[in-house]
Amino acid sequence: MPDISDAAEGHEQQPVRCPICGAGNLPMQYCRHVRWTFDQGGPLDFAHFALETSPYVTARGRSARDIPKPWWDEHTDWIVDQVLFHFDASDGYVFGELARVDLLARDVWKEFHPDPIRPAMARH
Repeated sequence: MPDISDAAEGHEQQPVRCPICGAGNLPMQYCRHVRWTFDQGGPLDFAHFALETSPYVTARGRSARDIPKPWWDEHTDWIVDQVLFHFDASDGYVFGELARVDLLARDVWKEFHPDPIRPAMARH
């Protein structure tokens, strides 16, 4: 089983494959699925990226910068759970469908800024 010492010794490693379609993670050969790598950042960075790129937040005239750092720190465990709920994580990679990025952004935004409760309409 290859490990990090194999890479240090120059051994050839097998590319991490997308669990959805089986495509390898080779330079300039990517599948159409989300592929977030450990060197791009952790789950909080991924959630921040989702908020920055999602039309769900920008259509409301807001941005990820509107969420203060203390909120991110308080909700770290919840955010990690949401990333793992929406995406497959393996060997330092996060894989998933592109639409799940918007769902993650929606969930994080609604946790930060819940929609107002609408009064119930009486029906006769």
